[in-house]
Amino acid sequence: MLSGFLVAAARFSALLTVLTLLLAVLSGCSNNPYPAGSTSRSILYRDIPDDPKTLDPSVAYTTLESQILYLICPSYFRYHYLKRNPFVLELTLGAEQPQRTQYIYETTQNGRKVRLQGEMWTFRIKKGLRFQDDPCFPRGKGREIKAADFIYSFRRMADPAVPCPVLSYFEGKVIGLHGYAEHNRRRAVRRLPADYKRHVEGFQLDPHDPYVFKLVLNRPYPQLRYLMAMPFTSPIPHEATERYRAGFARHPVGCGPYLLAEYSPKLKIVLKKNPNRNPEFYPTNGMPGDREAGLLEDAGKQLPFADEIVFQVLKEGLTAWNMFLQGYLDCGAGFGATNVSQVMTRQGTLSREMKDRGVSLDRSTTPIIWYLSFNMRDPVVGGYTSQKRKLRQAISLAVNKQAFIDLSLQGLGSPAEFLIPPGVAGYDPNYRNPYSQYNAFKAQELLAQAGYPNGISRETGERLTICFDNYATTPGGRQIVGQISKMLESIGIHVESRTYRYAVWQDKIYSHDYQFTLSGWTADYPDPENFALLLYGPNSENKGPNESAYDSPKYNRLFKQMQGMDDGPERQQIIRCLRDVAVKDCPWIYLYYDHTLMLSNTWVSNAKSHPLACDYAKYYRVNGPLRARMQACWNKPNYAPLIAGAVVLVAGMLPAVRLVRKRRNRRIRVGSGGTT
Repeated sequence: MLSGFLVAAARFSALLTVLTLLLAVLSGCSNNPYPAGSTSRSILYRDIPDDPKTLDPSVAYTTLESQILYLICPSYFRYHYLKRNPFVLELTLGAEQPQRTQYIYETTQNGRKVRLQGEMWTFRIKKGLRFQDDPCFPRGKGREIKAADFIYSFRRMADPAVPCPVLSYFEGKVIGLHGYAEHNRRRAVRRLPADYKRHVEGFQLDPHDPYVFKLVLNRPYPQLRYLMAMPFTSPIPHEATERYRAGFARHPVGCGPYLLAEYSPKLKIVLKKNPNRNPEFYPTNGMPGDREAGLLEDAGKQLPFADEIVFQVLKEGLTAWNMFLQGYLDCGAGFGATNVSQVMTRQGTLSREMKDRGVSLDRSTTPIIWYLSFNMRDPVVGGYTSQKRKLRQAISLAVNKQAFIDLSLQGLGSPAEFLIPPGVAGYDPNYRNPYSQYNAFKAQELLAQAGYPNGISRETGERLTICFDNYATTPGGRQIVGQISKMLESIGIHVESRTYRYAVWQDKIYSHDYQFTLSGWTADYPDPENFALLLYGPNSENKGPNESAYDSPKYNRLFKQMQGMDDGPERQQIIRCLRDVAVKDCPWIYLYYDHTLMLSNTWVSNAKSHPLACDYAKYYRVNGPLRARMQACWNKPNYAPLIAGAVVLVAGMLPAVRLVRKRRNRRIRVGSGGTT
């Protein structure tokens, strides 16, 4: 009897507790992932899909890493934020444009000394530049930057303990750098540290001016100016690398508009304004239409605008997309072919839903080329005979690029005619590749001339089979492989898909152990050399970028000729000749140029993505109070499910309450035997 009463009483007490908690939840329910009041401040919220592998400016190379490092470690140049087609470099840490002069140097050829003509670049940096405050410096105060800090960065590239991915860009051009790198490699074998004091003829400081340094090259190399706009060439304080050693990869020390304030792995990275930053200002001019788009309203104002930048680690694109729709990310994330219909109409304009939310869309062509590559060493699809060329040309004509873009990319791309994309010198918008226009009839004709009428070999009587090597492990990737395979099968070719993990696929590509594959290349810098090198014969060795192993003596000669030239009519003519050679040989099927699409919420101004410069976040202005109001409007608590749950709980507890009341009012009768 007593135990039953206690159980009922306990149930009633639990009911009261649940109701109390529900009231508390209803009074303070919120899904805001940030601390209270933070979203009303001048903080820019962005997302990244994972932790950066490194934030060492000498090593970092991916877009993920660059969008953080460009804000911490600027270099001599930067890209103009608004000007495109062509891209324009402007001074950041540099005080003036570098001077280029002839340089005579001595070297040994065939056992005897000879004098050759090279080129000297003289750089002058601004006075008064300071590194950020950091414990690596005395009293924690950042010191002034000198030219020697730039030279230290270049020396660090040749340290075997620092796997710098662009060392090859300099090693064959800076006089003495190859010998210096080899010297350090030998020291590494003996487990000795790199020798940072060894003389290198190509690295020179001015003994009379601590703000001047010189780079001496063995030949003209105009593209050096683009490399001087990348974090690899940013000044690095030796105090930081000596103090933090391996930890420097997560503790970069620079002089940019921001400094790293917090690094929480798998969670977030927080940048804050650097008090020692070099003064920078918003551009006062741009491209046609920028003023009408409101991109020049902050002209001449000091940068950066946001006090902080928070990079949230969000591995799932859908999560990032939902956070953007809730207002918890400022710029569009997780946006791609899967949800393009929610964002854009079939005419390519912003959807009504996005317009009603005040969302802005920035759309631009990115200097990225996607292509289908033949292995030129393969006995079936490779080779340079007329029949082999016609086979590749036939396959190229069978690929309907526009259909591919419409179906697999939801229209987010434009057909490619050659390897040089829009925005890069040498791109010709009027050029039409004769083997890049979809024509099934012509494809069948060339296939027959190649020895495969209707896809059947004249020699063996067997159907031609091509192995499509890929890393399409996702549904979207498999759709792409399937679509391309059907296009080839439409002219009688059987396609065998061979799918690998990305790392395995990459090893097969590097070793030229494949037949046919889909690949892409993003510009390191906006110069035709950075794309033409993809078909330069010597670049097929040692995991070089020429994955097709294309090796045409004529193409190689033209490439070497144009490589060291400044842009102009003569260089453009060489590029056209180079293009004609590669198009005829057809080692690639030029598939499409990528498009960059970026969404920004209504409280963000000046939002315009840049395909090369990753420091664009410093130009963004955030209206924090407006954001907080919109978040509150878009994320009102839905009390209905909680109220319904409370009703169900109360209904479930009522029998217990009635039982308690009944037993309290019950009389106890005592029998003659003393029993109840």
